[in-house]
Amino acid sequence: MRTWRNVLVFNIGLLLLLSSFLAYGLKLSQTFIPAGSTQQQIEQLTQLYGLDRPFIQRYAVFLLLFLPGITLLGIYGTIGIRRPDNPHGIVAKAIMVLILFTSLITTLSYLPVIPAAELFALAFWFYLAIAVLGLVNFAFCLVVWNGYRWGVWSLMASAFLLFILKFAGSVPIVPSLFEFSAVIILYVFIRPYWNELE
Repeated sequence: MRTWRNVLVFNIGLLLLLSSFLAYGLKLSQTFIPAGSTQQQIEQLTQLYGLDRPFIQRYAVFLLLFLPGITLLGIYGTIGIRRPDNPHGIVAKAIMVLILFTSLITTLSYLPVIPAAELFALAFWFYLAIAVLGLVNFAFCLVVWNGYRWGVWSLMASAFLLFILKFAGSVPIVPSLFEFSAVIILYVFIRPYWNELE
């Protein structure tokens, strides 16, 4: 049952998350290097925009908004809308926590490389898709946590797509396979409770 506190946590978290992506997009557009730039122009723009500085310095505003926002949404997703008779066992919940963390790490790992890929349209969209799929996995995992059957299929589909993209992008097979296999193992542990899911 939703209380005003839960709704407040959700609204603040969503506002922080949306604001963080607005800040990220604005910073990304400010540091855009036009296609066809010479090496000298790229070096000048790199110095001008500080593209050689660490991601945490260049996108500090994004991180200051994103991390609390995603934390509040995670709290809301695991506590705020959970049914009292949540059917998952402790092992399934532990696997879901692992998936939540790996999804977040995937997003935060690929966001820093997006600015570096601006000169190559295919690479830019490729890395952006992986970062977004990390967030999609995070959201679907919270849906599964709350006992919705459709969330399981959605999580499996998005995790498989993420695995394919990482494999196509020459990401080492072991970590990619680890992430996808965690979703398969989660399904195995949820299967006994299948009829109790909505």
